[in-house]
Amino acid sequence: MKEPSAGPAPVSTTRSKGPRACFRRLRKLFTSYRGTENEPPIRHEQATLLFGMTFFFTILGTASCILFTFAFERHVTSETAVADSVIMLLYLALLGGGLRWRRHGDDTSYIRESVQLLAGLGVAWGALVNLFAMGAGPDEQGILVGLIMALVSTPMLAVPLSAALAFYIPISILCSVAIVAQPIQVTAIYSFFGFLGFALTGLIYMNKAMLERSIGRLNLQKEHRTISLFLREFQEVSSDWLWETDPHGRFRNVSARMATVLQVDQADLESLSVDDVAHCRASQEDEFRDLILAMNQRIAFKDIILAVLIEGCVRWLCLTGHPVHDDVGRFLGYRGIGSDITEARIGRQRIEFLARHDSLTGLLNRTAFVEEVSAACDPLVGDAFALLLIDLDNFKGVNDDFGHAVGDHVLRSVAERIRATIRPTDLSARIGGDEFAVLLRDIGQADALEIAERIAEALSAPLMIEDLGFTPSGSVGIALSPAHGTDTETLMRRADLSLYRAKERGKKAACLFEFDFEQEYYGRMRLQAELASALDEQQLFLVYQPIVDVRTGDIVSVEALVRWRHPTRGVLTPGAFMPNAEASDLMERLGEYVLRLACHTAAGWRNPVPVAVNLSPKQLRSGRFVGILKQCLLESGLLPGRLALEVTETVFLVSSETTTNQLAAIRDLGVRIVLDDFGTGYSSLTYLRGFDVDGIKIDQSFTRDLPGSQKVAAIVRTIGRLASDMNVYVVAEGVETVGQMNWLRSNGIAFAQGYLLGRPGEDTVFSGLDPARPGPTVAIANTARDSLVVRYAAPSVLET
Repeated sequence: MKEPSAGPAPVSTTRSKGPRACFRRLRKLFTSYRGTENEPPIRHEQATLLFGMTFFFTILGTASCILFTFAFERHVTSETAVADSVIMLLYLALLGGGLRWRRHGDDTSYIRESVQLLAGLGVAWGALVNLFAMGAGPDEQGILVGLIMALVSTPMLAVPLSAALAFYIPISILCSVAIVAQPIQVTAIYSFFGFLGFALTGLIYMNKAMLERSIGRLNLQKEHRTISLFLREFQEVSSDWLWETDPHGRFRNVSARMATVLQVDQADLESLSVDDVAHCRASQEDEFRDLILAMNQRIAFKDIILAVLIEGCVRWLCLTGHPVHDDVGRFLGYRGIGSDITEARIGRQRIEFLARHDSLTGLLNRTAFVEEVSAACDPLVGDAFALLLIDLDNFKGVNDDFGHAVGDHVLRSVAERIRATIRPTDLSARIGGDEFAVLLRDIGQADALEIAERIAEALSAPLMIEDLGFTPSGSVGIALSPAHGTDTETLMRRADLSLYRAKERGKKAACLFEFDFEQEYYGRMRLQAELASALDEQQLFLVYQPIVDVRTGDIVSVEALVRWRHPTRGVLTPGAFMPNAEASDLMERLGEYVLRLACHTAAGWRNPVPVAVNLSPKQLRSGRFVGILKQCLLESGLLPGRLALEVTETVFLVSSETTTNQLAAIRDLGVRIVLDDFGTGYSSLTYLRGFDVDGIKIDQSFTRDLPGSQKVAAIVRTIGRLASDMNVYVVAEGVETVGQMNWLRSNGIAFAQGYLLGRPGEDTVFSGLDPARPGPTVAIANTARDSLVVRYAAPSVLET
């Protein structure tokens, strides 16, 4: 069976070291510079060396030709005379070509012409040698061999290689012929051929050495030019400079850039030492200590930062240097690089500042302030301190009414007032949009409260911005350490609770934390969670309070009021949970729940009694209420005319374009809008002028003083007449006595609501009448808007 083939023999990757490889390397060396930027200078250097060699060859060759001709004078023939003449002419031509090259400078043409002449010289000298060898006697053979050896070794000094080979090849061939023709020993012939090889090797490696020398020198010159260019650009363009000192530390070879940076004349600077510059340091701290220590110890140093005072300004310099020694180790001074890093240092300081400070006010930012509070809470510090949280009152209105530029001016002014009020050792920060904080170090309760009150007072001072007058104000919450907490989170929370309480108390005030605040806070949080769960589990229900015609006792409408059937606390009225809902994100959800329930319930009543539902400003803020209202009316089937939405003046106080557009869209649907709690706001008449409403409900605080107060009576009569002129109906809230009812009837107030007329009850009271009783009569009530009402006799009210 045939054995499997072992495959082709592996190709050896060992680098060949034979003559052929050596020749390839030599050829690559002698041609590598061609076509590169090194070729012209190398050609010129070769031409220069060739000119010197030909000048020497001409003198030596001419003399040799004459001397050997006299040595073989008995063998001189016409042939030898011709050879001598040709040799002389070729030497003269070679010299003349060199002189022309010196004038015109064409390196390539000169080398090419010289190669041709040297080849001719080789042939002519070879011919002359063979002519002398033909007639040489035994006594002349030694002279002949000496001439041959001299001619063969002459090309070893020729450059370039082409010129050396042009003379060597013909002379070595013809001289070999002459040697072989002589009756000499074979050993001498072998020695001659060995000398020929030695001469060839010598001329090749001599050219190789000369070429490598030329290439190395050119590369060195190129690097020198590059370094010089870089140094020149370095000193002209860069902010860095080179510096140098003598063994005594005095500057020398001062660059113009260094003199410019130090604002000293170059000549004057060379008479100064490093110690002299040290006297210009910008502070009393020994910033030059590391530099002087390194230079005294004669060791290298790197990136030593110096602050020097130049022309009254602080400049930051960075120095790097190393000691310089001569060949015998003697210290010559220092050399190095200097940089003016002032701009970079200022920029870095600016970045570091902005990382910890608010860019608008210059106060600490929230991150940096919290770090400082955390450091103050460290038990190792142990000092008592106070944390103040400050919030501007009604700042959003400034931004909305006057723009952010004015708002920013107000914030900067507030920051300046806070800085001016606190002590130098205290810290102030802006931790939010219009929120500020202060850390009062090493202070007790009384002093902290005093400073907080001074801050609140300072913030309330009048402020003029672009001819506009402002009276900003702020509320301050205070928490003390360690009395109110020993960690940052606790102190921040309790100071925030104090701030919230200060705003509840009327703003423009300072409030110190009390532990009851936290209990109330957690109570509110629990109540919010329970309210959210109550909405999911439908624990809330509606009761309805009637609105009655004071002349007939007919129920003209009902108001839907929400109640919460709490699992543990029983039935809760809105006062127990509505403020909590208003303060949280639950108000919009709660309002939608009440609206849907009221619409669906009223739509199922046999008596088409209109129903009124309270509308919170928060429900209008998102801009989604009109869509929710349409959906409720569509799903329940309730006629829009049977629904009224009661809004307080707060809606107009914080109104925006979105709010106004939604109110107009509500009236376009046919739903009535009633202004609730009229008279308790800021500018009720302005609201009546700016926006159309269908009805007004006079707040119960006015009704309560009737009929005893003449002022209140005058106000209510005026409201009634005004509403009549504006085609708006009026409802008096809080009617609880017969006297109040009679006064309203006699003074033209058509409708009333209160416990005297009916307490809030379940919807069964209005869902239908007993079939045995007469049905409801439908008529047009005597209101300016001719609203459709259902008259339901209430004899008990009239009798009372």
